[in-house]
Amino acid sequence: MRKLLAILTLCCCFLQLPAQNINVGDRFQDRETGVTYTVREVRMEKYVYMTDESADNLLSLSKVDGREGEYILEPSRQADDPPIAGAEFGWPVRYAPDECALSFYTPQGKLLYTLETVKAARREDYRFNVSFGKDSEGYIGIIYVKGYTPLSDSPVIEYEHELVERLAEMPSADEAANYVDDKTDINFDGIPDLQIYIGLNAVGRVSEYYAGYVWDDEDKCFAMVPGYDEISNPIVHPDTKTITSTVRTDAVEITTWTMAWEGGHLEIIDETTTTFGDE
Repeated sequence: MRKLLAILTLCCCFLQLPAQNINVGDRFQDRETGVTYTVREVRMEKYVYMTDESADNLLSLSKVDGREGEYILEPSRQADDPPIAGAEFGWPVRYAPDECALSFYTPQGKLLYTLETVKAARREDYRFNVSFGKDSEGYIGIIYVKGYTPLSDSPVIEYEHELVERLAEMPSADEAANYVDDKTDINFDGIPDLQIYIGLNAVGRVSEYYAGYVWDDEDKCFAMVPGYDEISNPIVHPDTKTITSTVRTDAVEITTWTMAWEGGHLEIIDETTTTFGDE
């Protein structure tokens, strides 16, 4: 019923981070030393954590509210001293993608240090690895998907989802690979997106569910589609640029919803109910 109600009220807002925000997977390099930092986590769209490839050096930033591209240098548990020579915690940091730079300043506005941005990976560079984990009760109930690019030996993106139905046995490598679909263009912009299979619900009806991520070619990152994991049996139709969802809403009824992207949202544009036995 929760899945059904979510479908009936579906109006998914396609969340995209502004171009002047730092995103997971962004890379910044000190051209003098060759040290490269990769953004590992962006928490609550405010706190940014990045490390070098050895994970010995950690940069922590917090976003200044209401000021795009402006951050301050924060301390971290892994570092007692500021990682940038001459800097102090609380000093301003500015991200300017048009200048390809992450710049550190004194409180008086004097430029102290600059890390240059490294070109982001292309969509076609991504390769995905799937693994599974146990939940708090010891059952196989979690799927992990990691995305890799040639720019880093460490995963650039990492997604974790609870499975709709816990598994009795650990999937083989071949079975695990089938849980990721990175060939389908779900928002019809000509670029393949990402669907992660999160399981089958066979209680009262048979429904399959997926988490959905669309590629943002401007920010060079994947953006999660809110509510996509509530869509029962999604089928993508490139010819009509629609997505259909079917649910057995009654013992003798099947309801089909047709959705289309409108202004970055998935909206229901048609609903049809078929009764078994109808001509």
